[in-house]
Amino acid sequence: MRVRRDINSIPARSARETWDSIVSLVSGTDSIDAGKLAAAGSVIVTIITDENPATKPFILEGVGPQLRIYCRYGFGAVNDDGSVDSLTWNPTAGDWVLHVPCDAANLGWVGKALAQISPRLRAFDMSEEDRAEESSTSDASEIVVDWNVKG
Repeated sequence: MRVRRDINSIPARSARETWDSIVSLVSGTDSIDAGKLAAAGSVIVTIITDENPATKPFILEGVGPQLRIYCRYGFGAVNDDGSVDSLTWNPTAGDWVLHVPCDAANLGWVGKALAQISPRLRAFDMSEEDRAEESSTSDASEIVVDWNVKG
């Protein structure tokens, strides 16, 4: 199962405030290595500023469903009320990995910088068709929940 969340970013929030909101969303008192998420902020703000998560999400695989986090930019970020539904689980309470979307030009340095912070942080090439499909072990009957679809 996959769950999606959208976080308002630039100009509603700075890249740092956006990252802090994401860290707050995915971590709690029982999180493992949550400090690694905060430490990655100096690298991740570049990804957010480049607007990579507008089209390719941060993908958090850990406890519970796979979490996909997109960022909204421009008019979409300021036109929305900015509220984000909290999670009913803590995806970082056990073993977890955060996949970070990165353009090909920056993939080398971003991947290296994230690896130095933690092996739990991994950059992936945004040009890949769907990075998450490769790591998914579920079958075609997988449930995908997208709360942002307008009906």
